[in-house]
Amino acid sequence: MAEPRIHPPPPVSTPRLSPWEHVEELVKRLDRLIALLEAQAPPGELPGWGPILEKLDRIIALIGWEAKEAEEIFSLSIRTVGVFFSDSMVRWTRGKRLLLKVESSLDQNVQIQIIGNVSDRLDAAVDINGPFVCVAGGNITIGLAWDDWHPYVGARITTAIAPTVGLLRIWAVIQE
Repeated sequence: MAEPRIHPPPPVSTPRLSPWEHVEELVKRLDRLIALLEAQAPPGELPGWGPILEKLDRIIALIGWEAKEAEEIFSLSIRTVGVFFSDSMVRWTRGKRLLLKVESSLDQNVQIQIIGNVSDRLDAAVDINGPFVCVAGGNITIGLAWDDWHPYVGARITTAIAPTVGLLRIWAVIQE
């Protein structure tokens, strides 16, 4: 049977710093970084930061937000009172943001209700955001973000008074 012995801990290889010494060193480094950035130093002049900034540029390029081309989802010369739906639903399955631009040359106000659905169908779509009023001869934009997300988005247009002249157009732009 082995005799029990006390084994001392291994020797310390690096000096231990107290917590406040770590904070002090971090603050000094951050102050130096802020001073360099405020001086708007080019990346080559930030010692040791060149590779980090190159990686950051690649990351930003990967996650950069790029807008698709605008897609017209509604265009009609409305002449009656009633409820109208966009001609199509916008497929927003991979987008980050969605902007709907309403252009009206109608001589009456219209109400725009943004609707969404899990399929590319207008029936059984639910209200997402709104309603918004687009005044006679006016333009509005409606921006949807992540918390408004639905796979497919469209618009329901309601007129209370029949317009006699003009055209209503709705454009959708998705940012991916």
